[in-house]
Parts: sequence; C-alpha cells; structure tokens
Amino acid sequence: MRRLYQEAARALCAAHRVVLAGHVNPDGDTLGSALALAHLLRAREKDVVVLSADGVPDIYRWLPGADGVQTGTDRRDFDLAVVCDAGALDRVGASVLPVIASAARLMDIDHHVGDAPFGDLRLLDARAAATSEIVFQLGQLLGPITRPVATCLMTGIITDTGSFRFPNTTPRTFQIAARLQRCGAVPAEIFELVFENRSLAGLKLLGRALDRLQVSGDGRVAWTVLTAEDMRALGATDADTEGIVTHVRAVKTAQAGLLFREIPGGKIRVSLRGREGVPVHRIAARFGGGGHPMAAGCSLPPPLSEAVQTLLAEVRRYLDAGEPSAAGGAVSAAPVATG
Repeated sequence: MRRLYQEAARALCAAHRVVLAGHVNPDGDTLGSALALAHLLRAREKDVVVLSADGVPDIYRWLPGADGVQTGTDRRDFDLAVVCDAGALDRVGASVLPVIASAARLMDIDHHVGDAPFGDLRLLDARAAATSEIVFQLGQLLGPITRPVATCLMTGIITDTGSFRFPNTTPRTFQIAARLQRCGAVPAEIFELVFENRSLAGLKLLGRALDRLQVSGDGRVAWTVLTAEDMRALGATDADTEGIVTHVRAVKTAQAGLLFREIPGGKIRVSLRGREGVPVHRIAARFGGGGHPMAAGCSLPPPLSEAVQTLLAEVRRYLDAGEPSAAGGAVSAAPVATG
C-alpha cells in the first residue's frame, strides 16, 4: 500500500497542470479532499483547477479555496486529472467529464470500491471512513499539512462519519482526526458551520418536510417529499435540503429514510439513509446513483408521485427479500489500491 501512495505522490509531483474533481451534488468529503489536494499542489507551484459540476453548496462555501471552484472549463491541456470520492467516473457530471477525459493521465482516489474501476492510477481503500483519510496519508508525502489543508480534510471526515457516529469510524479515523487538529483544524467550528448554520429558508423547508413525513405500514420505511413549488415559495435552493433526510431516518422503527425533491429542469433527486445492514447504496445504484452503504443518492425522472412509488417498491423489495445484511453493508473487506 505504501508503494502505491508513493507512486501517486510521484505522479502528482511530476505533473505541471492538474485538474481535480469530485462527484455531482457534492458533499464535504468530495470537496474537502479535492480542495486539500489543491492547497498541497499549489504549495508546490502547480497549475491547479478544481471542478464541481454542481458548484459548491452554501454550507461548504466557507471552506478554504472554495471560492475558486469552477463548474467547468474550456481548458484541455492538463497533464493529470484526479477524481476524488466519485465512486464512478460518470458521477463527475456532464460539464466536467470531457475535461477529465482529455487529461494525459487519470488518477482515482476513493474509499468507494465499486464495480467500475477507472484511471491509470487508483488509490482506493474501502476501509477508510472517508476519502479525506486517504488524502491525508497522501498529503504526508506531499506536505506540509497546513491549517487550510487540515480544515478541508477534517470537514470530509466529520461529514462522512456523521461526526464520528457512523460505523465506518475506526481507530485510524480518530488518529488522523487528532493529527489534523494538531495541524490547526477545529472540529467544533467545522461542526457548527456545517450542521448549525442553516438558512431561514432551509429551516422552513425542514418544517414542510417533517409535516409531510410518512411511514410504511410496518414502520420500516419513512419518507417525505419537497416540491418545486415549496422551493419557489420559500426562496430555497437544493442546498437548503442538506441534512433533512437524517431527520426522516430518525423515525424509531425506520430501517430506511428517503427524501424526494423536485429539481427545476425535470428530475427528482432522492437522498437515502439506512441503518446498519441496509445497503442503500445498492438501491441507489439501480437508478444510476451511488454513495455509501448507509448514505446514498440517485435521480429519477418525473412525475414525483411515480418516482416515489418506484423507489419505495425497490426499498421494500430489498427489505422483504432479506438481502440487506451486515456483510452487505460493506463495499469491500480489504483495501484495494492499484497503480
């Protein structure tokens, strides 16, 4: 494994023009990983561009370097493209994929180990709680881990572990977090900025979502919907829906929680959360989405009512078939890294 980190570090050091990207509908880990790498590489005087097809959600705009993230670029002169935390190459988004494909070399850094590996260099570890853990170890070879780097990586770890609550949290996670804190990251500030800094529209949107909360007859599935009209009436954006699905999944008997929301332009975005042993990433994958065993997302075509029935039927099929299990919740039992 160390050899592969060294190969990745050499490739990054050898490149002069680097493009970094994460997945659509970006979260703290995909953004934190990419921005941390950007800081590390710019300290080495590299020409770096960071892309996010959906931009940067409001709750992450405070991240060091977030103001420089672009939704696309006309450049096609990159020596190296690095994709962080995407799970699959097509999840970088339509505006970013041509840029990534044009680069001379491609590197995949991820803690999702799926069925569609990509890249000339792959730095994959399914045991890492977040891609930010992998970037931290890579960063030790690129160094130094400055406060901006540490803040970005701590954000990725905090968000992907649910503030260290999820089962993916390991002793290594705490060890890395402690080192990041010594490098200047402040967990309490990050937690407040991400989880306790909602807009008025976001809080009102949460109220509407909870008012519409429904639970299946057996109590195993909880779901709610937000319409395009809700968003328009409250002046809310899709970023204001962040975290709502966690409240949905909090229903005492629910094994899975779903949030359906209409997006202007004709698609229905779905956030899925599962309790341990319910691999919602597998359900999302059936609809072209992805994510983690306990937290995933996908998109379905309208109308909203049909999207709800389609996905609920798939969730019930998984629960009734007994397919979800403790083993099913893991992508891989061991790290996978290839060069």
